[in-house]
Amino acid sequence: MLSSGDDMTGAFFLDEDVFADDRDRPPDSRATVERVLITDYVIFQRMALKQIGNRADADDVLQSFCVKALERAHQLRNADAVHGWLRRLFQTTLLDHFRRSSRLRAKITTLEQSPCVAENIVGEALTIDEAGVIEDVLPRLRPSYAQIIRQMDLGRDEPSTIAATLDISPNNLAVRLHRARNAFREALAETPVALQA
Repeated sequence: MLSSGDDMTGAFFLDEDVFADDRDRPPDSRATVERVLITDYVIFQRMALKQIGNRADADDVLQSFCVKALERAHQLRNADAVHGWLRRLFQTTLLDHFRRSSRLRAKITTLEQSPCVAENIVGEALTIDEAGVIEDVLPRLRPSYAQIIRQMDLGRDEPSTIAATLDISPNNLAVRLHRARNAFREALAETPVALQA
């Protein structure tokens, strides 16, 4: 709004309601949060260690808390409430940590209880249909890819033997095998016949 009639050179003033939320905020909320984090760091560190029990995890939670506090410092509306605001943010960060840990433990428990898929595959012979599908797909690959898959996956030769035969390093063999398996997957996906489990 213009403060003086039709005069365009007049001073501008802002409507007071536009920045009503900013009046309650401290002038430099980030500096306030930084100051309290520095002075109360040891207190938060002890609380994290007491709640978690593991020094490394407690340090991770504390670091995450500090980052969140600095990122969200603009949300602090009253400098007098900084301690309560930080305490709530710290508790939320702890809860996030416990939720992540709980999900991770559940996944680990599930994996430990389920039978190992790799153990079931080792020593298993391919059925005639599966071998036929694989032999139909291999000619569609580069000859070098087909050769590596035949030797490594179907022939079960040692990687060092295959690398020596091809006169390449074991690392190069691993890269070629990775590329060959990707090409095989793509060619298999285009095949109308699917392998049955």
